[in-house]
Amino acid sequence: MGTLFLKEEMNGNLIGELCAVGVALCNAAACSCFNRAEKRIRAFTVNLVKTVAALVSVTALRLVLYGSSGLSGIPLEAWIYLSLSGLAGFAFGDFFYFASFLYLPYRISMMIYNCSTIVTALAAWGLYGQTLAWSSWIGIVLVVTGLGIVLLAGKGQEANVPEKRNMTKGVLLAVLGMLGQAGGVLFSSRGLQLIDMEGGSMAASQARILAGTLGLLVLTLAGRKTAAVRKDLKQPGAVLLTAAGGLIGCAVGTTLTLQSLYYIPAGISSALSSVSPVMVLLTAVFVFHEKVKWTEAAGALLCVLGIVLLSAA
Repeated sequence: MGTLFLKEEMNGNLIGELCAVGVALCNAAACSCFNRAEKRIRAFTVNLVKTVAALVSVTALRLVLYGSSGLSGIPLEAWIYLSLSGLAGFAFGDFFYFASFLYLPYRISMMIYNCSTIVTALAAWGLYGQTLAWSSWIGIVLVVTGLGIVLLAGKGQEANVPEKRNMTKGVLLAVLGMLGQAGGVLFSSRGLQLIDMEGGSMAASQARILAGTLGLLVLTLAGRKTAAVRKDLKQPGAVLLTAAGGLIGCAVGTTLTLQSLYYIPAGISSALSSVSPVMVLLTAVFVFHEKVKWTEAAGALLCVLGIVLLSAA
């Protein structure tokens, strides 16, 4: 199988873990771009623009690195899994995740969304037989628990607290987003193993993003959102921010995700790549010298302990 790195017995796990942590860094940077953009344009437009920007970026990068951006070398079965991954992750998961922000404080939405780590690990065990050591399971639980503490203990309260009758709808949307994220990782993990070509991870990433883009375009037309999208596109600053987030979070992040899945089980990869909220917290402390609550520090510590267990497994 062609990959971005040479697979070696001694450093395979380390490469996979570093790639997963790289995904978390990309997600943290992209999150900042998307949050700024969503203050000026609709969440649906952000999702569409970021995915299109990611597709263009990955296609161009493949052309530069490998001299070709064609996808004819991907087997039909791999296409099926990667297409399902793109639809589940981008068109389905992200759509419902962003929609949940209308009914839930974003910290609650993120906490539910990050529970996809446990769902991914359980599903990978049941579907693909990917077994994890007890230390890995403990590490996953520590990471998810720590993320929950960090998100719920964060400074500041949302100005518009949703009404109680809308909370159920928000939770349902967040859960659907979480399931979409888990499904995207699982389908990617399977599809990647079926590809045997140079730059396989990047080709898989391009195929997955292409499917997600087509799915979002169908949703745009079916939901009669064309006029709203056109109106949002007249905000060049927000569009550029979204495109930057798509390049960092989707193009680079998705490629690193697939590379990580090649080396380590889906559950471990998902856990390591979900710690972006902790990285945002650490940046606030060490770069901007902000003060944090002791509960936030405790949550971050739990995440670090979880990462140590996952890395040592």
